[in-house]
Amino acid sequence: MGLKSKDLKGKPEEDFDLSDSDDDHEIHVGDGFNFLLHPVNEADADNDNDDQVADIDEDESYGDLDYNIAAIHNNEDNGSSDDDDGDGSDDDDNRKKKKVSEVVSSPSDSEDEDNEDDDSVEEDSGEEADDLSDDLNEGSADDDEELVFKTTGSKKGKNLKRKLDEPVSDCPQLGSQSASKKTKVDSVLFTPPSNEELHQLKEAENLFHSSLFRLQLTELLNEIQLKEKRKKLIDEVLHGLKKVLTELPEGKQHEISNQKWVEKKKIKVPLIQQPWGVKGKFCFYPPSKVKVTGSYLLDTCLKSDVQVDLAVEMPQLCFQPKDHLNHRYLRKRALYLTCLATHLRKSDLVNDMKFTYHHGNHFKPILVLNMQAGTGKFFTVNLHAVPEPGVFKLNRFSITKNNVRQQWFSGTESETTTNDESQPPTPYYNTAILQDVTMMSQLEHVYKTLQNSPGVREGVCLLKVWLRQRELYKGYGAFSGFILSMYISYLLSIKKINRLMSCYQVVRSALLHLSQSDWTTEPLTLHSDLGDPHCPTAVEFYQHFDVVFIDKTGYVNLCAEWTRDMFFRVKHEASLSLKALDDREVDGFESLFMKRVPFLQKFDHVFHISHLDTLKEAVELLNMEDRYLDRGGNCVSACLSALLELLYKALGQRVHLIQVKSQPAPQWSIDEDAPKCVHNRLSVGLSLNPEHSSSVLERGPPADSVQAKEFRSFWCDRSELRRFQDGGICEAVVWSGKTVSAKRLTPSLVIKYILKRHAGIPKKNVTYIGGQFDGILNDSHEDLRSHSVTTGEEGHMTVLASYEELCKLLRSFDDLPLTINTIQGTSPIFRFTEVFPPHAFSSGDKTNFNQSKALKDLPTWTPVHRVVCLLEGSGKWPEDKDAIRRLKAAFYIKLGELLTEKNLQVRVRPDHVDVCRDGFVFRLKIAYLHEITVLKTVKTPDGMVQMRDTAESVELEREVVSLPKLTSTLHGIQQRYNTFSVVVRLAKRWLSAHLMSDYLSEEALELIVAHLYITPAPFSAPSSPVCGLLRFLSLMSQFDWRTNPLMVNLNQAFTKKDYADIPSHFTKERAIFPAMCIMTPLDKTTSPWTRENPPAQIVHRVTVLARESLTLLESHLTQGSQMDYKQVFRPPLDMYDVVIHLRPKHLPRIHQAVDQTPNIIHGCHSNTNSQEGFPVTEFDPLRCYVQELRDTYGDLALFFHDTYGGNLVAVLWKPQTFQPQPFKVTQLNARMVDMNSASHKEVKTLPNMEAVLEDFRVLGGGLVEQLDIRTEKWKD
Repeated sequence: MGLKSKDLKGKPEEDFDLSDSDDDHEIHVGDGFNFLLHPVNEADADNDNDDQVADIDEDESYGDLDYNIAAIHNNEDNGSSDDDDGDGSDDDDNRKKKKVSEVVSSPSDSEDEDNEDDDSVEEDSGEEADDLSDDLNEGSADDDEELVFKTTGSKKGKNLKRKLDEPVSDCPQLGSQSASKKTKVDSVLFTPPSNEELHQLKEAENLFHSSLFRLQLTELLNEIQLKEKRKKLIDEVLHGLKKVLTELPEGKQHEISNQKWVEKKKIKVPLIQQPWGVKGKFCFYPPSKVKVTGSYLLDTCLKSDVQVDLAVEMPQLCFQPKDHLNHRYLRKRALYLTCLATHLRKSDLVNDMKFTYHHGNHFKPILVLNMQAGTGKFFTVNLHAVPEPGVFKLNRFSITKNNVRQQWFSGTESETTTNDESQPPTPYYNTAILQDVTMMSQLEHVYKTLQNSPGVREGVCLLKVWLRQRELYKGYGAFSGFILSMYISYLLSIKKINRLMSCYQVVRSALLHLSQSDWTTEPLTLHSDLGDPHCPTAVEFYQHFDVVFIDKTGYVNLCAEWTRDMFFRVKHEASLSLKALDDREVDGFESLFMKRVPFLQKFDHVFHISHLDTLKEAVELLNMEDRYLDRGGNCVSACLSALLELLYKALGQRVHLIQVKSQPAPQWSIDEDAPKCVHNRLSVGLSLNPEHSSSVLERGPPADSVQAKEFRSFWCDRSELRRFQDGGICEAVVWSGKTVSAKRLTPSLVIKYILKRHAGIPKKNVTYIGGQFDGILNDSHEDLRSHSVTTGEEGHMTVLASYEELCKLLRSFDDLPLTINTIQGTSPIFRFTEVFPPHAFSSGDKTNFNQSKALKDLPTWTPVHRVVCLLEGSGKWPEDKDAIRRLKAAFYIKLGELLTEKNLQVRVRPDHVDVCRDGFVFRLKIAYLHEITVLKTVKTPDGMVQMRDTAESVELEREVVSLPKLTSTLHGIQQRYNTFSVVVRLAKRWLSAHLMSDYLSEEALELIVAHLYITPAPFSAPSSPVCGLLRFLSLMSQFDWRTNPLMVNLNQAFTKKDYADIPSHFTKERAIFPAMCIMTPLDKTTSPWTRENPPAQIVHRVTVLARESLTLLESHLTQGSQMDYKQVFRPPLDMYDVVIHLRPKHLPRIHQAVDQTPNIIHGCHSNTNSQEGFPVTEFDPLRCYVQELRDTYGDLALFFHDTYGGNLVAVLWKPQTFQPQPFKVTQLNARMVDMNSASHKEVKTLPNMEAVLEDFRVLGGGLVEQLDIRTEKWKD
């Protein structure tokens, strides 16, 4: 089954509306960019609110709830109050503003936000919003000064308008007064900018990159930051919750290991308690303090994901000596949360509650409360249980000490107080507890750092958006909001940023430092007190952690959960973002903050490791027993770092980057057991190095070197000695792979072997995403029988090799009147973009074409490859177009004779010569450039000679000028990016499979894919077919063709002026441009490849198909199991009125179908033809049948088919088809008299649908198998 019309979000008529509209180019793209920033589930506790704590108690200067929530959320927000929302009256003027609004918040959230603010909107706030929206839409990077002047001089502009509107009286006196007024007006017009205006101009240039960028950032911040009114509502709820928590009753004392009292309350402890036996007693006491923590306090909380963190202090009475040992603290912490859940589920303040792991750390469960602020406003409160200050000493949890005894953990002995010096250190366990113990000190540091720095706080908000768009913000080992805030405070401490910087400068400085630093070798530290002898050193931190960021106390590594891959990914993204900001081709704002960077589109190859319970064997093989103890028996956490190191070593130069996808922490009901494993599976992404990723030979060290032994022990039986061309005898590893498609999957062979050999992970547990679509491009009959797959690269090379030999032969001819100077192929085969490269025709298997009249045996599909031959210049060419054609025909005859003398099969025609060489047919066409000028010359009726484009001149210029240039350029792109060919062919196959290939030219599609490689921001260029196809579908589903041209910067020829002028000209003259406009440096004012097609309705249809295909494909790839990926290439037929099914055995290209049938394929595998052995070229009954249908009934319906192996024709009636028309003798094709109009004076006609449907069958002859009539609109 393929895509269904019901999946396309609307009725078929709505999706594919062919009705006439006032604007022929209007395209409705559905939800637009609304999906770019998905609002996260408010109950998700992997939040950005971990920046740390603020006290709620009134006796603390920075901890009072009223002070913290009311004072820090003052009017420093630069206009983020409730009164900021204005009502714009012009939709077009507010388009960009609405776009940002849709991106950063859900529609319901925005609507509620607007409703709540209506009560307090001031009169002039709407004017400010309208002015801002006007400036945002009218401005560009080149008119920064004009933008700022509009914003600052709005009152002056109103006064000026009033003066200009005053009439000038005819009275001389009044006239003189008016003249003086006019002089004043002129003086106003030419008054130099004031000091304030100059200051704002300079500020926009220095602090915000440009005025437009400043406006965009301001609008984005207004949309993502909480309004004051909503903060007040949340504060009221928090006060009520604090009162409930502090008034909870005291509980009874129980043994930790005796939890029957918990079972009676029908609630589960949110912790995996293994081993079970733990000494100690637990008694619930009400919290000593309740403290607001995280980004809500710091005013860096995002509106789309409002989460408030509350630190609930467990009183000292809850603890006993040695609670730091053997998970005792963790058990008491979990039991405390259980008691809180028991009491809170009776409260009316809480709508729902669940447990989750804080940032995926299975040691740190938290209680998630879903609460309501006001009417319809929900937000999330995360309760963190932390010890009261003074319960534990910091040095007790130094990363060099052991606090989990091996004997207790293994179950060989009960808890013991054995000296921890003989035990392995437990740095991860110690850090998990230290994070709770040091929460107050972290709060104080971050709060003081960001308290009086509005620009810095805004920068933190923007960086959160940046991280969220790249899926780096949530999950185990992610770049959380807490780490981000601490990182910004670190940059402040080392003077990389200062408190007076703008939000743009903060973002740029942070990205610059990220791109230049290396946290895996040079630690970041906030610790300045060097007098504590118990603090671990940086060397000790690196012995236990991959990434080191030391907090203010000197004991906590803030990045303890990070692996190297996370930091390298963040560093890589920072480098790409800086490049985008400095690139004139890229919209930096959109690249950084608006475009999503999904995991599947970011990485070239992805593989999933399932059945993670088998990783316990990997723990033993990788010698990770100590980490297994430290991580509390979590196999994934224990061996993840070692697995990544193993993959980096095995893949070497094949990859640039490896990253494990951060999975959101699971949530579960309070009456359910905690999940035993945080991860259901591991998803690992590979960013490939195209220069080495496909290499099947890996050269190792010389056989007599010291490194050879290590190499052999790593690769084991795969290692062998080989002699290389330079004479060296070295260790080497050779992988199988004969075709290009097989070589692309070499990394999968490496990964599966290494994981099995060194980690004990079975190959069946590894699902590799890389070659799922190779079969779509495979049409070789031999390959189908042998179950091997080739994607056609070899076929392209074979044709090009034959073409090169033909070119040498043509250049060697001296008997031609004029020498051939330039030879250029123009067919897709020369651009490496032919979907199915042809197989060589064998003249040995001759079949008389006369015997094929009964269609018992079809000639094989044999395409022709068009070649343009440009002759040397000569002044003897005639000036008449008919004479030129006759002279060219003589050249063809002479050229045919010369080729025949070389024993080549030749077929001469008046306008070309077909040559069969090596089983391939090349169509040679002679080009004379002056012929274009001759065809443009037109004589008017009065005898004047004019130069204008004609249909003939445009077509000839396209064939002999535009196509050769385009072919040469795209061929160069393929030489630089070796996956360009496959991605283009997959895109063509997808478009054709959905029956749309006739409405979008091959060249236009190739340019769209080329744009993905030339301007890949915010990505890097794709290095795999799957990744490229995903990005193509994403571009087609997101791009707003109605308001923007697609600028494809071939050869980097666009200038900065072009990037300003072309969009401006497009906006002003939108009506003269086609529905889909593609600009290149060769065509800066026109879109020649989309001039005729597609119409606006087809563009909309392709957009919808791309969006649904992308959703379906991402779902299949994420699941990672053996899914039917061909489903993406199966068209939905529900929307069509008639489907004409054809007999497959009569279709020469049926072997190219998505769902191939071997019996039919083998049955029509014949060769062809005439007695002289020249193949029948481009014999396609389906194409001829569709063309005849369009010629005959194109005024009644649209016809769709799949060019590559399609066996049906879909028909869609035009809306005006069934409307009565006046009776005319010249318009009686397939029409009959409307009997209902016979009594009227004017006779009307209606289409004779029964005759039309019968003609469909008659025109097809034996080709048509059946007609599937899905609708009968003519009866309505």
